[in-house]
Amino acid sequence: MNEVEFGYRVRQALNEGAERLDYRTVYRLEQARKAALARQKPTQEAAVWVPALQAAAASAVPTNGGASGFWVWLHRMGLVAPLAALMIGFVGIYQWQRAQAIAEIADLDFAVLMDETPLEAYADQGFSVLLRNERQL
Repeated sequence: MNEVEFGYRVRQALNEGAERLDYRTVYRLEQARKAALARQKPTQEAAVWVPALQAAAASAVPTNGGASGFWVWLHRMGLVAPLAALMIGFVGIYQWQRAQAIAEIADLDFAVLMDETPLEAYADQGFSVLLRNERQL
């Protein structure tokens, strides 16, 4: 017999026995249960999640009572620094892609001005769309 089956059988036997108890006994058991719960020690708090940078900054703070300005600043920057790096990265990628598009358009303009563009390019519908979009920039 495994543990789950044993627990099921014990619960079933207790339920059958509880049905045969008189009202006074049930009432006394209920009062005893409430008293036991009142005397029960409070449960321990669950573990608290602390970000790694916050824990590192907190452990590095001097123990002499006064925290230096650098450690307090580092403690507060635990979340702001990664977000700022992410935003700087996005702006850098946008600027790089924009510079690439400008360089491609400049190469096309240079080729048109130097008359190195084949005549078929002027007849292409995509070329005229490109020139219209270029004027809008």
